[in-house]
Amino acid sequence: MPGKSGISASELARNYGVSLNEFADEVMKLLARVESDSSAARTASRRREVCAAVSAAMSFALDASTLTAEERAQLEPLLREVLVPFWNQHCAAGESAADYIVERSTFYLSQRVPGSQVKTAVSIVTLLVDALELPEAQRAPLVQALSPSFAHRMVADVYRLNDVRTRFGLQLSVMGAVALLLQMSPGYDSILRILRMS
Repeated sequence: MPGKSGISASELARNYGVSLNEFADEVMKLLARVESDSSAARTASRRREVCAAVSAAMSFALDASTLTAEERAQLEPLLREVLVPFWNQHCAAGESAADYIVERSTFYLSQRVPGSQVKTAVSIVTLLVDALELPEAQRAPLVQALSPSFAHRMVADVYRLNDVRTRFGLQLSVMGAVALLLQMSPGYDSILRILRMS
């Protein structure tokens, strides 16, 4: 169904998937640079964990928005439909990763702080860094580098969802609202620069 901006649901889903793909890829690249173990098993594990953490951030943003439970229930299957192929292709080197990521994302939300995207972002990143069992000396710098990126993504998504819903109310379908959200979303280039550690 086309949204008010003229973006079809399938195009919207692709755009959203690309956005998450880029964000997850930047996190994966950073972790690959700081971690010495580049074995296939370790890389696959790292990719699954990053995708689960990014999925948790997305879920928290949806839950923290003013979308009703019914609207979220309509939106989430459409998002899963586009994310599952991405997860299976990019998050686990061809393995069936979707079930793991959906289940594991609840772990990353286990210490969420209701009403605070920033504190929840720090919690998600801390759990991610701990789950990867990185050397102690690398953990604090990684939490400091990744937390602002996750927080920015979550805060920006919640703000835009709420803004679109407030300005347009129930006249827009959920897909139309999210199409406007994506149309208004800035590029994450400046935020992703935070991920690059010298």
